[in-house]
This record gives sequence, C-alpha cells and structure tokens, in this order.
Amino acid sequence: MEGQNGGKRFRSQRKKKKKGIFLGVAILCFCLAGGYFAYAYNQNQKIKEILAQKGIYEGITIDGIDVGGLSKEAAMDMLVKTHGKDAANQSLVLFYENEEWVYAFKDIGAEYQVDEAVEAAYNFGRTGTEKENMQVVSNLIRNGQEIPLEFTYDDRKMQDKLIEVSEQFNQEAQNSSMKRANGKFVIEKEVQGRKMDLEGTMINVDRVVESMQGGRAAIIADVTEPEITYEDNQHVADLIGSYSTKYTAYDKNRNTNLVVGCQYLNGTLIAPGQVFSASEGLGEQTYKRGYRDAGVYVNGKVEAGMGGGVCQITSTLYNAAIYAELEIVERHPHSMTVGYVPLGRDAAIAGNYKDLKIKNNTEYPIYLETYASNGVLEVKLYGHEIHEAGRKVEFETVYEATIPKPDEIVKEDPEKVEGEREVTHTGRTGSKVSVYKKVLQNGKQISKDRFSSSSYRAVADEVTVGTKKVETENEPVFVPVPQEPSFVTDPIGENSFGIQ
Repeated sequence: MEGQNGGKRFRSQRKKKKKGIFLGVAILCFCLAGGYFAYAYNQNQKIKEILAQKGIYEGITIDGIDVGGLSKEAAMDMLVKTHGKDAANQSLVLFYENEEWVYAFKDIGAEYQVDEAVEAAYNFGRTGTEKENMQVVSNLIRNGQEIPLEFTYDDRKMQDKLIEVSEQFNQEAQNSSMKRANGKFVIEKEVQGRKMDLEGTMINVDRVVESMQGGRAAIIADVTEPEITYEDNQHVADLIGSYSTKYTAYDKNRNTNLVVGCQYLNGTLIAPGQVFSASEGLGEQTYKRGYRDAGVYVNGKVEAGMGGGVCQITSTLYNAAIYAELEIVERHPHSMTVGYVPLGRDAAIAGNYKDLKIKNNTEYPIYLETYASNGVLEVKLYGHEIHEAGRKVEFETVYEATIPKPDEIVKEDPEKVEGEREVTHTGRTGSKVSVYKKVLQNGKQISKDRFSSSSYRAVADEVTVGTKKVETENEPVFVPVPQEPSFVTDPIGENSFGIQ
C-alpha cells in the first residue's frame, strides 16, 4: 500500500511540475508578446513622429552627405557649397593631336542636379498613401536611403560648341604644291584633310561628363589623305615632254588669250592616275577672267568669239603629252585645218562637247609649265622618266584622202547687174589623215603604229550673182515737151510766175 501510495505521491508531483512549466511558458509568451507590442507601438510612434517632420526624413543621404532633418533650402545650400563650387571649377578639353579647345563646365551647362536630388530626398516617404508611407519610413529606419546626385550637361549647348570647333577644325586635303622658279622646284608640304565626327566626339564628351569631373575628350575625325605628297613631288625632276608653236603679234586679243590661258595652266600638278581636263584647266572664258574676243571657227568660217585662240594652247599641250607618251583619254580635231601644228596633231576644245583629256599613267606627279611670250607658246611637262635612256618617239602624218569642196553656195543680189559675180567666201577642200607613231631605241626603229586619225571638213565657196536687168538702145525714150508760161493769180492776190 505504501508503495502504491508512494507511487501515487510520485505521479502527483510530476503533474505539479508540468503545470509549472506550462505556466512559465505562458508567462514568457505573455512577456514576449507584451514586449513585441510595446516595440511595435514604439516603432509606430517613431514612424509617426518621422512622418510629422517638416524637413527631410532622418536616414536620408544625398551622394553620401547626411541631409536628414534639413529643410529643402538648407539641404540645397549645403550641396551647392560642396558640389556646385567643384563643378564651377571644372573644364572640358576637346583635343586632337596637339590642338586643344577648352570650355568651362558652365559654358556647356554642366552641373550637379542639386534641385532634383533635394526634391527627391524631401518627397521620399511622402508621395504614397499613409500605409505606404509608413512602410517606406519603416524601411528607412532600418536601412537608410541614398539619393544619387546626377551630373548632366546641356546637349544643345554642347552641340553648338562642337559645331563651333568643327568650323575651325574641318579642312580639305591639300596636295603638296610646287612651283618652278629660276630653273628649280620649290616644294611645299601636303595637308591632311579632316572632318569632325560629331556623333563619335559627343560619345567621348559623355564619358568625361559622366565622371563628374573635368577631363579630356578626344575629337573623332574622318581623315582624307591628299593625292600628292611632299615625297611624291621629290620625284618630279625630269623633262619628259615638250612642244612649242609660234604665233604672230598682229592680233592683240588672240595673243591676250594665249597669255591668259597659259597662266591658268602653268604650275598645274597632275596626280598619278588622274585624268586632266584642259577645258577645266583653262576655265570659263569670260572678260572677268581675262579672256577677249578673237577668231574662232563657226560653220566653216572664222568669226569673233570669246576665248579665240585657246585651241593653240591645247594643241601645243597635246603634242607635248604625246611626246611624253602619256595616255590621251579624249581628243578632237578642229572642224577645219589649222596652221600652227602638223595636220592630224591639233586638239580642239569647245563648250562641254569637245575637250582634251590626258591621263597621268606614271607613278609620280606631272608638273605643267606653260607660257606664251615673244611669239612663242611653249609647254613643258616635268615628271619622273619611266623609259630607258636612248628612247625617242616620232610622229608621221599620212594623207588618206582628199575631200572635195561641195557645190558652191549661190546668193542672188537684185542690186547687182545681171551677170555680175562676186566670190564672198573662199571655201577649202577637206582631208582625211592618219598619224603614225614611231619608236626608236638608240637610233633604231623598234615599232611603228597607227596612232590617230582625223577628218577635216570641206567648205563650199560662196558667191553672189546679180539679177538686175540692163536697158538696151532699141527701146523708145520718152522726152517731155515744154509748155508756154502764163500768168496766174495766187491766193493772196499777188502775181507769180509759174507752170500751169
């Protein structure tokens, strides 16, 4: 019994112990719950206190600077002092090789966006519903909030500055130039062409501005290389072709055109592979450019025309070019023969339908020296001789056919007596010729080929014949018979002598 009673007493003690544990847990839970509710209440009160603040909420920083509790005005003043002054002292440097263009940040509207950052800081936790704002501030208390301070510039101002720089920066490629003076060449350096790539340069500017500090932005440029370099012109040392023609001094206007035209061509450089146009080289023939009226061929006759005589320049140039063995791309004979070069070796230009075009088929530039003086027009071509020593070329003209004159053109003149005849324009026969090129090496002919062919039109004579009839002696001639005089009275009563 005692054992049993002892056992009963043991079980009763275990029940009492379990009750104590449960009671402890309950008390602990109650305490925890109370503490949580107290914490939650305090947090809630703290959130409400923060939300009730007029300034920027605590825990907010702008670019690492604590602005919590500050008004918008106070925060702006602080940031202007710390960042605005720094931006004002910064500069953007645009550069290309050794050239620089410097612009202060204020010139391109580059600045920290203090207003936007302060406004964002002030509005943080104020723009949602009450519940949303409390959640935002709750997170703010735990984690804080960093507001970025952006740094920007005015795109339009920057573009205007780039355009301003590009007007100074852009340049056309310039060939190395040379001139001949006192029998020697004076050579100038070439200039590389360049054009600013506005879009590419703006990307480099963006990278500098994004760093929020002054810096250097490289100008991106599209580069154009000149066709003729200083080194190229060093090879222009040989007289590769020349030719001269004569002119008389009596036609002053024509002589003026020869002198002026030669001045326009003199000093011309033809780059390797370039096709030179004599028409473009001589330019538009106008009074303003120095040209005058002189004789030109028009429909088989010589008439006054602007720039008359320049075809003697192109014909002389043509002969210098063929002796230099340059490639002739385009050449036209005159409509009728001329006397200053051998038949078949003239070169006419007219409007935009006749031109002399010569290609530089050598590896180096060719320099044109042209002048007209004291009745001699001379063209010299300097370059780099590509042929072997002892080489010589000759040209031979061969008549292929004669073109007879057309029937004469007759005009009637009623003022001339019938049977009278006057030649008003003397025509000429035409011809067809071929020119052959002979190549000699050390005096021995190594080739002979047909080089060109030309046709010169025939022109009819023009005559005027009279159509007026002549009177004969057999025809009767009427002779008036005089009458006797008589007196008549004039309207005012005076007597006058007259024929009635």
